[in-house]
Amino acid sequence: MTNARPTASAVCSADDVRHVPHCYLPAPWVGDQLVPDDVAVRHLERVLRLVPGNAVSYTDGTGRVGIGTWAPPFIERGDEELTAHGPPMVAIAVAPPKGAERQRFVVEKLAELGVRRLTWLDARYSDAKPPKPDKAAAWAIGALEQSRGAWLLDVDGPLSLAELSGAVALAHPDGEPLGSGSQIDTIAIGPAGGWHPDEVAGVGKAVTLGERILRTETAAIVAATLAIHA
Repeated sequence: MTNARPTASAVCSADDVRHVPHCYLPAPWVGDQLVPDDVAVRHLERVLRLVPGNAVSYTDGTGRVGIGTWAPPFIERGDEELTAHGPPMVAIAVAPPKGAERQRFVVEKLAELGVRRLTWLDARYSDAKPPKPDKAAAWAIGALEQSRGAWLLDVDGPLSLAELSGAVALAHPDGEPLGSGSQIDTIAIGPAGGWHPDEVAGVGKAVTLGERILRTETAAIVAATLAIHA
């Protein structure tokens, strides 16, 4: 195994003859071979039709990425490097929308955007329960692999607004624009029924996501995008 030069994303371009698959393989990594689980092996061989010698990129979900070689049922480790987590450092707290597909949309899109943490929010007017942790984790892993990311989205909760750490801002039509000088750790997205007046008064700070009233899942993606580019 050599020291890293290219990152995992560097081997994949529009000119590639074959798409290079990207695998989540949690640490610890020991030795020169990594062992995907049975589901991943079947996907690599039966769906992606890899043959021995094909390139495979991989990550531990905490910033380490590598480019290895498929040697079934192993991945021979290759060049690796540790990447810093980029923006947005702002976490997103979301009152879960109704329906598994809408909840999956929130998890997958925030993971694809590179958000570090999603917290399911227990708001006063919440009317849906969050997905089971193992289901949300599977969605996040799938999005990590699809987007060729290096950092796995952390999903936790449900927590109340009072339990969120750091500086919290509510997404609210009457809030201030989210700018580069904003000192915010978490942007909270409320349920379809909106915020209770006590919640607005308790947090104090609010940010606007634009002039339109957005669905919960749309608001989460807009908030993350604005945080990335603030």
